[in-house]
Amino acid sequence: MPREPVLVRADREHKSLSAAGATLTVLCLVVGGLFVALRHPAAPAERMTVMVPPTAVSPVARPEPDPAGRPHPTAAALPRLGDWTPQRGVRIAQRAAKWLGWPYSFGAGGVDGPSYGHAVDADSRNDGHVYGFDCSGLTMYALGPWRGLPHDAAAQYHAAGSYHPPLNQLQPGDLVFWSPDGTVNAIGHVAVYVGDGVVVQAPQSGDTIRVTPLYGVERAYMGATRPLT
Repeated sequence: MPREPVLVRADREHKSLSAAGATLTVLCLVVGGLFVALRHPAAPAERMTVMVPPTAVSPVARPEPDPAGRPHPTAAALPRLGDWTPQRGVRIAQRAAKWLGWPYSFGAGGVDGPSYGHAVDADSRNDGHVYGFDCSGLTMYALGPWRGLPHDAAAQYHAAGSYHPPLNQLQPGDLVFWSPDGTVNAIGHVAVYVGDGVVVQAPQSGDTIRVTPLYGVERAYMGATRPLT
């Protein structure tokens, strides 16, 4: 039976890791055991109930240890939930990671790939001329072969799947969400977990799609959805 959604407070700070080699047209990344060739750009809802206190961890954060000391489940040991499989999770992560280095553009991107965005504030004033993705546009592309998603991070929390794994049991391809007040309706950001404690995210206008430690994305409540469940 799917668990009730839970958003968890995360007050950790880390330095972001970004794709290096800006002059290269093809980059390579190994994250969570995945080897990915990266294309450089050519031009009142459910509320959190668990608190995670601030603590110092390594720059590349690992999933949280289980409170009872139980080992993290391996992909091979995980039961099949809906149409999700570990192999499909890896494909979702790979589809997100291949756009590393492409620009963020508000309202841009989707199942067919990058597109031009539009301006909604001063920060995004140039996004109508920027060809790329925003955070939910990137996840739309990542899940495109298996499920259509709305172009809205909050709506994707339920639309992507019905199982919401705890942060210490994330698998590649899981979607991770951030909410400033801990409610699902207030979710404002989504990223794709790729393993080894890091996510691929499209951060904000003026930035590029990058790899970031899980606890280095935002100081906000966090929850997750396992796609296709």
